[in-house]
Amino acid sequence: MLSLPSSTPDFAIVGGGIVGACLAEELSSQGASVLVLDAGAEPGHATHRAAGVAVPSLRYLDDHEFYSWLRTAKLDLNADVARLEPQFGTFSVVRPILRALREQDIDTYGHLLAEAGAGDRVTGADLTAVAAGLKLPPSRHYLHAEGGLMVDGRRYLAAVRGRCRDQGVDWQQGCTVREVREEGRTTVIQTDEATLHADRVVIAAGAWSSTEGLAASTGIRPQRGQMVVLRTDEKLPSILSSAYYLAPGVGDDILVGATEEDAGFADQVTAQGIGQLLRFATAAMPSLADSVPVELRAGLRPVSDTGRPLAGAVPGHERIFISAGHAGHGLLSARASAKGMAAGLLSADWDALPYRMCPTHARGGAA
Repeated sequence: MLSLPSSTPDFAIVGGGIVGACLAEELSSQGASVLVLDAGAEPGHATHRAAGVAVPSLRYLDDHEFYSWLRTAKLDLNADVARLEPQFGTFSVVRPILRALREQDIDTYGHLLAEAGAGDRVTGADLTAVAAGLKLPPSRHYLHAEGGLMVDGRRYLAAVRGRCRDQGVDWQQGCTVREVREEGRTTVIQTDEATLHADRVVIAAGAWSSTEGLAASTGIRPQRGQMVVLRTDEKLPSILSSAYYLAPGVGDDILVGATEEDAGFADQVTAQGIGQLLRFATAAMPSLADSVPVELRAGLRPVSDTGRPLAGAVPGHERIFISAGHAGHGLLSARASAKGMAAGLLSADWDALPYRMCPTHARGGAA
């Protein structure tokens, strides 16, 4: 049941996944009063269902500004691990990452790989040294790098929520927001139970951010990602990134994922999707044939038309903002997004966020 705030907060954040939670922590740590409104029975739809491969993807390599921002985001995430784990428990595991590249990847990104710090080239003859237990085509190109990171989204979110609680954030769970609108120098938030007010509102509702009544003009849409958790005694020496990924979990399980499907808001697993993942897993690591699937997941990633997150004022509004569209790197970039958003909201300094993340620029206007 909604508990009405005793006063009008400086900021209301719609959405309590890792992006909204990190922003709530950043704003409250700088003295702002913050109200978080999340619709689910528990926070973090996509956050809980993510595999947690927290490494900048090479698909962004040709966008120097954005890829550099993702590398900085990795440093911010490393800092979160060091800061939060001693108080709230382990939510990460560090492993090397082995990337399998196609010939067209080399043709497209070859000149950028070295300067991007993506790793050292590995030839087929050297694969056994870095990929014990894996059966990989020696004809492919491979990059090997230390410092790969796996993050358990549920545990990470719990830790950030713990900090929010310590800082006095008003967190309302099971509260569905139907409409956000500006009225003069305030914003009105209509929920199923009450009408609330806040000085400013940030839409951080993931795949639901562009639903009618919220930030409909921004074009955020869902992309389904399916994955499998395998219970096995086999040990995976590194994170394998190929057509899909094969990665060690924070526990002893192995994670296989993830599909990228335009399936609307259908968040169930399918036989076809899970079958593709299992075929990949057992081909890459034959000893997994005897493993036991203990969890099947399907989550809805928020994606944008530009392929980049949107962070800033919703076009046409002065007091309604958005931070959404983080696709498959929400766990990696949530803290960096939150720091950039907080600087913009509190000091009108948006320079920490890449230009292409501006919602107005994404619609063809001037950022």
